[in-house]
Amino acid sequence: MRIAYFDCSSGVSGDMILASLLDAGLDFAHLRKELRKLNLSGYKLARKKTEKNGFAATKFDVVLSGSHKRRTLKEITGIIRKSRLGKRVKELSVDIFENIAGAEAKAHNRSKRNIHFHEIGDTDSLIDIVGSAIAFDCLKIGKIYSSAINTGSGNVLTAHGLLPVPAPATAILLKNMPVYSDDDGYELTTPTGAAILKTACRGFGAMPLMNIKHIGAGAGSFNLKKRPDILRVFIGEDDVVDTDNYERDNVIEVEANIDDMNMIGTGFILERLLSAGALDVYFAPVYMKKTRMGILLSAITEKKCLAAVLKIFFDETTTFGVRTRELSRYKLKREIKIIKTGYGAARVKIGRMGGGAVTVSPEYEDCRLLAEKRKAPLRRVYDDIKAAAEKLYLK
Repeated sequence: MRIAYFDCSSGVSGDMILASLLDAGLDFAHLRKELRKLNLSGYKLARKKTEKNGFAATKFDVVLSGSHKRRTLKEITGIIRKSRLGKRVKELSVDIFENIAGAEAKAHNRSKRNIHFHEIGDTDSLIDIVGSAIAFDCLKIGKIYSSAINTGSGNVLTAHGLLPVPAPATAILLKNMPVYSDDDGYELTTPTGAAILKTACRGFGAMPLMNIKHIGAGAGSFNLKKRPDILRVFIGEDDVVDTDNYERDNVIEVEANIDDMNMIGTGFILERLLSAGALDVYFAPVYMKKTRMGILLSAITEKKCLAAVLKIFFDETTTFGVRTRELSRYKLKREIKIIKTGYGAARVKIGRMGGGAVTVSPEYEDCRLLAEKRKAPLRRVYDDIKAAAEKLYLK
């Protein structure tokens, strides 16, 4: 499947998304042809090659002629639904505008149907949003991801006056998305850009595992001092591994180096972390500064349990800080079977890859209980149950 990953270190806007995708290979003539299906007039599309802080990029603009009224959500969705655009393009475009309307309604304490879009209701914003949906469809992008988003800083002049960055509706759109701010003094993330990524992205953070095929750079409107004002997109394939053979998920690794704590409580810490939802916890000896011996405490957790895991790190250890990173996992497809042995019934975990089983693992607790009941060595019970399971499933 084809993946697109956006690097938003200089923020994101609708025109930058389209510009980056044009720079990555989107056919400009095809984009123009598809946008004509909206039956809009009074605009022209323009693109050009430019430089930002010495880096090549593509600038995309919608050049308007005449006057353009502000549209309501009903008017905008009506234009999209009545067009001859494809189903996938229509659905994504409408979803983006629904998200924007929801944010505007919340910011102004009104219902969505009573929202009159201001800047976002212009023809150029309509072109940016529908054009991005056309681009994703044309480039056959199945999954979209993004880095953390730089919002910028300072103030922005809007129809409601001078507002701090991010403006209220943009801030609402950015909820549950990783963001940060720099001190360049510009609005780097617009409502359009935030809404497109909020609606289309499957995840945020580090670049996913993929074979990169195309890279595009879309130019913004500012001349930033600290960085080039560009949005980069990486387009590739997730065929690095035959994913049909495995299950996949994303987890967070949390770790800390500790050298000033009484280690008598390490077992208790491990139990607390596992009870809080950590998938795995482990310790490793390390040499710390001043040649002191310490431990590396690591925990693997799902995002939903991260807050609880972090609290235990700070409650139960002497660390002043932890490191976190998001990881992708490939897992064997798992199945639990109950088998009957000379010791009794026991659960066995079967690991499958493709169409067949490749490994078996008896459940420790079942083996322990059977060993106690039969007064037999745990090692022998475990080995015998594993051998019986391998005979049944590893053919």
